[in-house]
Amino acid sequence: MDASITDPKKAKDAYALLDKTTQDKLSKRAERSSRIEGHRVEPYEVLAEGRFALRFRLKHVTTAISGNTAIVSVTGDEPMDVANIKCVKEGTVWRVALELPELMELPHRVESP
Repeated sequence: MDASITDPKKAKDAYALLDKTTQDKLSKRAERSSRIEGHRVEPYEVLAEGRFALRFRLKHVTTAISGNTAIVSVTGDEPMDVANIKCVKEGTVWRVALELPELMELPHRVESP
């Protein structure tokens, strides 16, 4: 994701690592953005820059697997350098499952009679 700032193809690569549910949610956001902006917005383009950037240098990685879900825990040098990443197994491939808030309804303009 850090590289996507200078190379948009990297955002596509990151998008490909996401699970289907996350990709579907991003597709809905892209559709909404397309309507608002008046031009086609691709789902990978709505990934927020910096959201996936490494906040710290990885020192240790552990994985806890339960069925088709896993939590990958990463830690760094400092006590606050901790991140947990949810993954799901789709077929034979593990994918990242992001927690995205539900889309809010957009306000509608009331037509005069």
